[in-house]
Amino acid sequence: MRTVLVTGATGFLGQSVVCELLKNEGFNVIAIGGRPEDKVNPLPKHPRLKLFHLDGLFMESIEDVETVINCAFARSNDAALLAQAFDFTEKLIERLEVLRVKSVINLSSQGVYKRLPVGELSTEDSPIEPVDLYSMAKYASEKLFLVSTIPYVTNVRLASLMMPQRFLYFFIQKAVRGEQFTVTTPNQYAALLDVSDAASGLFAIALGFPEERYRTYNLGIGTQYSLLDYAESVRKIGGEFGYCVNFDVADNCSLVCAGMDCSKLMKDFGWKPKIMKNEMIRKLFIQMRHE
Repeated sequence: MRTVLVTGATGFLGQSVVCELLKNEGFNVIAIGGRPEDKVNPLPKHPRLKLFHLDGLFMESIEDVETVINCAFARSNDAALLAQAFDFTEKLIERLEVLRVKSVINLSSQGVYKRLPVGELSTEDSPIEPVDLYSMAKYASEKLFLVSTIPYVTNVRLASLMMPQRFLYFFIQKAVRGEQFTVTTPNQYAALLDVSDAASGLFAIALGFPEERYRTYNLGIGTQYSLLDYAESVRKIGGEFGYCVNFDVADNCSLVCAGMDCSKLMKDFGWKPKIMKNEMIRKLFIQMRHE
C-alpha cells in the first residue's frame, strides 16, 4: 500500500486529486488543507483518507509518505499573497526533507512559457518568460524543489482549468439565460482543461516509477482554440439543447496565445484527456440547465 500526501487538498484541483487517488485501492491518502471544514469543496469520509489542517503537516506525526502531490499555492497576482505562498513552499520542502519523502509532483503553470505564435504549442523545452507575477512565483517554486535534497522531483506545468471564473462559463451562463454575450478578445487562444482530466493526469504520473520520470511535464489538452471558436461551439451545441445563442464580436485585434504540447506526458504514462472542447461545453450546458 502506497501513501500519497496531497497539499492544497480542499482546493478546486486538490479535491479532485484526492478523489482520483481513492479510486485505486493501492493508495492511502493524507490530505493537507487550509480549510478542513470547507463547505465548498468537502472531502469524502473514507477509511484510506486522513485529513489534517495545514499546520498538521508540521506538527502531526506523519510517516511512510512515498509521494507528495503539491497543489498548494495562492492563485493570485497579489505580491503579498505570492510571497506567503513562496514562504510556505520553502517550509514545505524543509519538512519533506525531514520526512525523507522519495518523490514530489509539484504543480506549476503554463504561464511560465513565452507566448508563441498561433498554432505553435509550448514544449517542455520552450523559452521561459513568465507572463505575470503568479507565473514567475510558480517558476521560482519549480527551482526550489529542484535544488532540494528530495531524490525525485517532477514539475507539472498545468493548463488553465475550467472554473466558474473562466470565459466559457460566462458564455454558457448567458446562453442558458437567453442573454447575448460579447466575445471581447476573439483572437485570444486558450486551451481549457477539465479538472477531472487534470486529476487523472496527475494520478497517471503518481502511478509511474519516480526514477523514470522527466523533471518537467506539460499537462493540458495538447491543442488550442480561439475564443471565437469556443463561442461558435457554444452556439452550435446550445442549439442541440434548444437554446438560441446570440453573441457579437468586439473589434479587438490583440492576439494572445496559450497552448502546450503534452505528447511527452501522454507517451510516458499512456494518458490522454477525455473532455475536449465540445464535451466540456455539453457538460456545462447540462450542469447549468439544472441549476
